Amino acid sequence: MALDLNISRIADFYEEFLENSNHKPGDPPPLASLEFSINGSCTRRCHFCPRVDEKLFKNDKRSLDFGLFTKVIDELSADDYQGRISFSGFTEPLMTVKLNKYIAYARKMRPNMTIEMVTNGDLLTESVMTKLFDAGLNNMRISLYDGPEQEAIFRDMANKLGYSDKQVICRPRYLSAEESFGITITNRAGSISLKEGSVDISPLNEPMSKSCYIPFSKMLINHDGNALICQNDFLSKNVIGNVADDTIKELLLGERFDDVRKHLLQSSRDVEPCKTCDVHGRYNGEAFFVAWKDYYDCQN
Repeated sequence: MALDLNISRIADFYEEFLENSNHKPGDPPPLASLEFSINGSCTRRCHFCPRVDEKLFKNDKRSLDFGLFTKVIDELSADDYQGRISFSGFTEPLMTVKLNKYIAYARKMRPNMTIEMVTNGDLLTESVMTKLFDAGLNNMRISLYDGPEQEAIFRDMANKLGYSDKQVICRPRYLSAEESFGITITNRAGSISLKEGSVDISPLNEPMSKSCYIPFSKMLINHDGNALICQNDFLSKNVIGNVADDTIKELLLGERFDDVRKHLLQSSRDVEPCKTCDVHGRYNGEAFFVAWKDYYDCQN
């Protein structure tokens, strides 16, 4: 199975983030990563992505309301947020035409925050790339689905505009099933079945007895404002609230989020959306897992 290089990059970010935070033992750990699935559309239907099912995942051209986005960023700013936000999730972020407007507001309010995005590059041009970085983007990860020739195209574009390979990161996603298509292949919280070559995944019939670190360090905001505990919950099996009604802090410390974390601390995935999920979930974020355990222990 292939391991995405982004896994180790994020692991380094999490470790440094928690070390440099003002977190004290016994306090709830800070949020390190907030992911925005900024709209409901994608330009592709990749066979290893849940969106391959056009009936289940219809393209929704609506984007997260800009007012709701600014509400979230203002809340992060009030809490002196120093983590990262990422435009990725279940969609192609560039389907949001004025994505640079969202990035610019986030950068204005949080000058030291890390702002990232993932794109398949279908809508990426020199002009779009320039607007995004001028607005305050730190880096973009381009998933290459068509072939190795794409890397030369996007690398030449970045070089021409003066962006480094740390700012514009190309990721091969055109590899064979034997190479896991270049991704860390999973069933995305039980939302996909795929049998091709050496890849054979489907929703689990029984929950795994295994912890997962993902819900201890991050949260996802969908384009409808719903908050999810995990970027793998394509089917929105566990909506913990909506940013129109709740603050980020209320969502982070809410009962529904607590319930998932407490299950996972006991190596139990018998909770949505984890019941049918085969994600490894422990490649990064262990320090946050331990910090949340300490927090809950102090509450008892």
